[in-house]
Amino acid sequence: MVTERGSVELVDVTKRYGDVTAVDKINLEIHAGEFLSLLGPSGCGKTTTLRMLAGFEQPDEGFIRISGQYVQGVPPYKRDVNTVFQHYALFPHMTVAENVAYGLRQKGVNKSEIAARVTEALDMVQMSKLADRKPRQMSGGQQQRVAVARALVNRPSILLLDEPLGALDRKLREEMQIELKLLQTRLGITFVFVTHDQEEAMSMSDRIAIMLNGHVEQLADPETVYEHPTTAFVAGFVGRNNFWQGTATEHGSQADDGTVFVASRPEEDVPNGEPALSAVRPECIHLSSAQPAKSENCVQATVAGVSYFGDVLQYVVRTRTKDLLVLVPRTNPERFQVDDAVWCSWSAEDVYLFSARQANIVMAAPSATA
Repeated sequence: MVTERGSVELVDVTKRYGDVTAVDKINLEIHAGEFLSLLGPSGCGKTTTLRMLAGFEQPDEGFIRISGQYVQGVPPYKRDVNTVFQHYALFPHMTVAENVAYGLRQKGVNKSEIAARVTEALDMVQMSKLADRKPRQMSGGQQQRVAVARALVNRPSILLLDEPLGALDRKLREEMQIELKLLQTRLGITFVFVTHDQEEAMSMSDRIAIMLNGHVEQLADPETVYEHPTTAFVAGFVGRNNFWQGTATEHGSQADDGTVFVASRPEEDVPNGEPALSAVRPECIHLSSAQPAKSENCVQATVAGVSYFGDVLQYVVRTRTKDLLVLVPRTNPERFQVDDAVWCSWSAEDVYLFSARQANIVMAAPSATA
């Protein structure tokens, strides 16, 4: 039993809405002081899980402990947590300082302590100079900082964040990712962050819980999730992958299009003859005009599209049966144009092998005009 302040335990937690099971027997431990992201597509159960932690919803089965205390039936305002929502929910008629102070006033905290704690919270998010402004006079990023300050002013042991950066443009969102992670590290409190953005989760989290259909597919640090996905869904959802359907062999698989895969570290033990999925990440594919010496782990293709992304060149190459996405460093001496004939090759260490039975995979076909 985890009792440290800021720790969270979910044991066999299930939540249903009528005939729909939103969360299905989740077991999850969140360590005190860590930044954990709940990552997954829409409808996977991540926001429902967060709402149960906040107290806005109650589990139908199982139980939740926060800092070692059971919280069944405990209302949100009596839990040692605070929530930051995507749309911030700031009071438009109040100043920044008044918005941050609101919760303390509702609790009857004396004025001198309110003033001190509001100043402290605004200092944390570098918003003290804008204390007298109204929300409409601020940018989206500034409003987001105020929402965080309002949550932190109550000094919770856990901060819950429900896609709080979703309304920001890309550049500001990336800046706020850095700021939030630095703030969490400095304060040392537990952050539970809900997002559907894989890059956001990868850049900020100590660990990521990847969710699908109401359960956790994988829980690990970002590097492990990316380098060692345990299911085909995780392999396709986190980062990008090229997938081939086929049949498992003794050393890997043979794809339906005839491509032979040798895998040195298959993620799943797939019996010979069983339906299999092989995958190779775009950055692990080597492009060459010369045919490789070995016949396995390679395929012939034609360049269908080229895009420049500063540090990398993105190629879409077309084999006899499918389009593949390939990422090559811009410093690579060999470059290709549309309609060039190329060979794609990869090492056995870069092949992922999964069972194709009941596999939930993300197989977005690359665009030849990308």
